[in-house]
Amino acid sequence: MDKNTKDLKIAVAGTGYVGLSIATLLSQHHQVTAVDVVKDKVELINNRRSPIQDDYIEQYLAEKELNLTATMDAEAAYQDADFIVIATPTNYDPVKNYFDTRHVEEVIEVVMKVNPEAIMVIKSTIPVGYTENIRAKYNCHNILFAPEFLRESKALYDNLYPSRIIVGRPEGDKRLNDAAHLFAQLLQEGAIKEDIPTLFMGLTEAEAVKLFANTYLALRVSYFNELDTYAEVKGLDTSNIIQGVCLDPRIGSFYNNPSFGYGAIACQKTRNSCLLTMQMYQRT
Repeated sequence: MDKNTKDLKIAVAGTGYVGLSIATLLSQHHQVTAVDVVKDKVELINNRRSPIQDDYIEQYLAEKELNLTATMDAEAAYQDADFIVIATPTNYDPVKNYFDTRHVEEVIEVVMKVNPEAIMVIKSTIPVGYTENIRAKYNCHNILFAPEFLRESKALYDNLYPSRIIVGRPEGDKRLNDAAHLFAQLLQEGAIKEDIPTLFMGLTEAEAVKLFANTYLALRVSYFNELDTYAEVKGLDTSNIIQGVCLDPRIGSFYNNPSFGYGAIACQKTRNSCLLTMQMYQRT
């Protein structure tokens, strides 16, 4: 891409935790238009109020000078954008054993209609192999994948102080490689943290990083739930056991709080979705 970081227009599809946090981050330095189908959410954002609970987003909307507007007119938002960040929901359906990616494809179809040269960056969680498949399906060669590693209610904080930035792009495509580096630069520019570890890799590798990271964290939650159950059955002090286990530096004292019911359920669903997507990719 020939653009520098001073004159970019960015559209963000979706204003959930992923979309609104990235829109807020990037609008510190660039013109950003957030797109949503819910009128109330659009009006709240335009009135500098957050439609979701996130202390940092609420503070930034109220106090910072952000070049951010919201709209329901997707075509108008996309037609002159340099980057379109796709952050629409892709909920995992445990009945169908599949990610629902239809909203991602709806965005791609509109962009292909009104601005086919724009660079699309998928931020939604998707199956492994999806980006390559969708590029072939639409004969579209302008799609990157950049996984998010965010927590609900702390999404903007996690963008301001990210553990890492990963951008997936096709191997051997100079234009998309340049676009990937430019997008990573935008994320670095908006962050407070400096010297953020930044990796560039193939599209499918980037998808796998996201899903395997999710799976590891879910398994960790499940592990400490099992520890808590064992301690309760035996009449033991869970906190003492966890403290003793986690002082091992190979284990560490993070992500180790048992949660009643939720953790094990989340673990099983996340693990199933990851294994399923790997199987899907292997069959393509």
